[in-house]
Amino acid sequence: MPVAHKKQFLTQCQEEVYRQVKSYLDELVDEHFDDAEHCDFYFKYGSTVLEISIDPYEDDDAVIEVLAFCVQGAAPSFELTRELLRLNSEVPLGAFSMVDKDVFFSHAFLGRRMRPEQFIASLDAVASISDEYDDKLVARYGGETALDCLRSSRKRLPERSKPENN
Repeated sequence: MPVAHKKQFLTQCQEEVYRQVKSYLDELVDEHFDDAEHCDFYFKYGSTVLEISIDPYEDDDAVIEVLAFCVQGAAPSFELTRELLRLNSEVPLGAFSMVDKDVFFSHAFLGRRMRPEQFIASLDAVASISDEYDDKLVARYGGETALDCLRSSRKRLPERSKPENN
């Protein structure tokens, strides 16, 4: 029988925001995966995979980051970097980033006073923008979409390193 991992919350606020996000996801999404060792959720949207993480911010708040695994295995180049910066100037919410050969799209906000509309708007923007651009970026710069990556190799998506909280 698999060992169940207990969630480790670093602050009371992180735990409260986590529980609120979980309740919203239970209502909004048919199926999501709750990472037992971290305060993360994962689910599929179109050809992308979304990660929602909740990290403490100071003593009395938490940051909610909605992140899309947009493209995996793209060839890093000046042209791709320039295109991501151009897209960042056009998208209304969130930003593209690149770590090694992986392209992400994300939006982060404080969660202590989060309203459902704010959460839904962030989810919708990140999911829609990533799903709109992932195939275009793959066609131009190589790599594969997050969903294709999971299907083709049956491997986990790369972990995006998070800065240590001080």
